[in-house]
Amino acid sequence: MGGMHGFGAVSTQVETDEPVFHDEWEGRTFGLMLTTSAKGLTKGGLRPHIESMPPADYLRASYWERWAFAVERGLVERGTLAARDIDERAARPVTPAPTADPEFAATLVHALTNPIDQPTVRVTPRFAIGQRVAVRRMAPAHHHRCPRYVRGVAGTVTAMHGGWPLPHTQGHGDPEALYTVVFRMADLWGADAEPGLLHIDLWESYLE
Repeated sequence: MGGMHGFGAVSTQVETDEPVFHDEWEGRTFGLMLTTSAKGLTKGGLRPHIESMPPADYLRASYWERWAFAVERGLVERGTLAARDIDERAARPVTPAPTADPEFAATLVHALTNPIDQPTVRVTPRFAIGQRVAVRRMAPAHHHRCPRYVRGVAGTVTAMHGGWPLPHTQGHGDPEALYTVVFRMADLWGADAEPGLLHIDLWESYLE
């Protein structure tokens, strides 16, 4: 929803000595997302599931409540648990977290602290570095990574990153050229915007 009118300004307040998690369940939600995904117990990505929340529920939910929804949705879609199983488990008294498997924990830490070794796929780009492009005005029904506030705005290509599958294909689609496009703040937010530039990575089909 970034940049949409009617939702107020983005808060710039910083909590002094803010803890990583404010409640224990938030940390458990983060751990569940990592472990269920790593063990192949969920289906689909975190963001697509969050985007599937009913709008009223989304607006009421906190950041970690949205993550919890996504984990539950992924478990159900994979067939790991039924919705009623999750409800039954949630109704049980809270028990201490089990001791982590050291070998699995080490594997997870390595995956989180090392970049993904994914080779760049060569594709023939439609646009070139330095070329002016405009973001298409669109309303995709599926998951995507094109912010609403850049649609219809012109920018300049500053980098090309080879071919990558579109986000809604969950990594299984044909690779498409991916670019970094730079936008002037004033072009995005109007004459009273703060000075500066915004760099956004965008797939070729988002541009014209």
